[in-house]
Amino acid sequence: MLRGIAVFSTQGFLQAAITIAALSLAALMLPPLSYLASGVIVLCTLSAGPKAGIKVIATATVIFTLLAGLLLKQFYISGLFLVSTWLPIFGATLVLGYTRSLAVSFLVAGAVGILFVITMHLMLPDPVQWWQQLMTPMITVLEQQPDWQLNPVQTQELLIQLSGFMTGLVAAGFTMNIILGLIIGRAWQANLYNPGSFATEFQQLYLGKVAAVATAVVMMLTVIPLGENFVFLKECMAVMLVVFAVQGLAVIHSVVKQQQRSKAWLITMYVLLVVMMIQMVVLLGLIGVLEQWFNFRRRSAE
Repeated sequence: MLRGIAVFSTQGFLQAAITIAALSLAALMLPPLSYLASGVIVLCTLSAGPKAGIKVIATATVIFTLLAGLLLKQFYISGLFLVSTWLPIFGATLVLGYTRSLAVSFLVAGAVGILFVITMHLMLPDPVQWWQQLMTPMITVLEQQPDWQLNPVQTQELLIQLSGFMTGLVAAGFTMNIILGLIIGRAWQANLYNPGSFATEFQQLYLGKVAAVATAVVMMLTVIPLGENFVFLKECMAVMLVVFAVQGLAVIHSVVKQQQRSKAWLITMYVLLVVMMIQMVVLLGLIGVLEQWFNFRRRSAE
């Protein structure tokens, strides 16, 4: 099915635009489908060039606007997708196309997430308070449900805690959407034109010591008392951990292949990533950072 999406999308810009619009509309009910839509943008841009990518995005915007307007009576949704998803993934794809480096494009994705954090703090006097006001109606609805277990005080504490995490979580989500889109689109391209090459390319991913040092410094600042005075550092750390968690995944994939381990190891890792996402992202992020000095992949091959 996934290969079918890729093949259909490469048959013309209209087919690609229809696929992006359809997947994005379906993503309103099943959010992970937005990653596939991003993958189509990456595939078309890498395969046919920047002009084709722009044409596909513009056409998809028109189609999605019409579909959202006719089916949901909400024309503005296409604008949200365009600004928050399609344009950032297109920009990162241009970086990948010109540099031919997954590492550079992933670091750019991280930069987009950090830019979001900085923008939130520059535009809003108190981002936490802003999120709290935005989320209050939703929490109020949940609180009215018969099976809601928390009392009013506990509910308010939950709202405050969630509000404190939201900027970092949304920024990390932006970064993850770009990275997954790049991975899916590049994997599709490799599968169609050079089967097997993407696995090698991904397993050789190396983000570099400069980014690793920056991530390590931010992590240390967030665990000492000084970190409490810089909330935005914790939010940036969420983005950095996502980027280096992908590096950690590359390390695990490479080690499993080099040692000819069963694929059950990878399956277990991805199941844990779904069940214990935060803990696994932190663990994989640490592996990704340490890889820049300890070179686990080379040691595994010896």
